[in-house]
Amino acid sequence: MNERMRRLSKLLSLVLRHRPELVGIRLDEFGFSNVDVDELARRISRLRGFEWVTAGDIERVVMRDPRGRFEIRGGRIRATYGHSVPVLPPGDPLENPPPVLYHGTTRRALGRILREGIRPMRRRFVHLSATPEVAAEVGRRHGRDVVVLVVDARGLVQRGIGVWRVSDLIYLTEWVPPKLIRGLSEEGGLAE
Repeated sequence: MNERMRRLSKLLSLVLRHRPELVGIRLDEFGFSNVDVDELARRISRLRGFEWVTAGDIERVVMRDPRGRFEIRGGRIRATYGHSVPVLPPGDPLENPPPVLYHGTTRRALGRILREGIRPMRRRFVHLSATPEVAAEVGRRHGRDVVVLVVDARGLVQRGIGVWRVSDLIYLTEWVPPKLIRGLSEEGGLAE
């Protein structure tokens, strides 16, 4: 992804997760914009430094994003996860999630997490990853000393805690109790 598209991806994340008012849009209860992609592109192209943006550029960002951060349905776009604005979870929770999922964090946060569990903090949901590698990548956004927690995803469902799949690599949950953190993986291997 070139630098222009990277900047557009970051702007879409900001607008569709946290600040829709920056381009004069509203999000529905599931996070979909109230305008179609063509109109969103027109509004974004009015921003300084984004005059070049077209609907095709937005569609390319959506199609090329490996983590499935965005979705276009019926001509409207949404961020699939990462919201700080109120949105409902994407459909019904899974009845049979993968046995384990992973959560990347920093060693600095580890003590609190092991005492209190994993909470969404400033977001609406906790993000879990399908692989330890993706979880480590997510964790590196918060610092260098990354640890990856192994989460009993089926245990979440058994306790009535919703788990939603939003892409091939990313899942959401309401929170993870400490008892459902099954292990710790440090970028090289698993330490149970």
